[in-house]
Amino acid sequence: MILNNSCERDTNLTVIHSFQRSIEITTAILLLTGQITIIGIFVRPARFSLSLGGPLFGGHRLEGKNQEEAGNLFIDILDIILAILLINNVIHVTGTFISSGDFSINVSGPIFGYPEVVPALPIEDYDFFNKIVSKYYIVQPEMVTTLRGNE
Repeated sequence: MILNNSCERDTNLTVIHSFQRSIEITTAILLLTGQITIIGIFVRPARFSLSLGGPLFGGHRLEGKNQEEAGNLFIDILDIILAILLINNVIHVTGTFISSGDFSINVSGPIFGYPEVVPALPIEDYDFFNKIVSKYYIVQPEMVTTLRGNE
């Protein structure tokens, strides 16, 4: 059975969206279990995103000043709110940040001024890239064959 492009595209988008939701649900679970916590805020013009990390990702867990209970409780409440927003599909995982010895996940969404995350098919980017390259650059056919690996 041959699938038409529209059906195949919908299936691929469903798979990508499902993978993205799995990452978001996993992030929410890690927040609720205290494995990761909010560790920073990235402020940009008209929007912001929150950075999540902790010992699981090679960093340190954010704690209240002088390890006071009120500070720790406030951080835990923020983590619970973020987890609920992730589970309810209000905010999304928007990216990751990797540094030497540390890893963090960034979350944001329309309520923080960040545009809605829409899954895209890599093939669309690939076709767009090929269109731009072939229009403005001369690429030797041997180079294309080498890069593609003789499909």
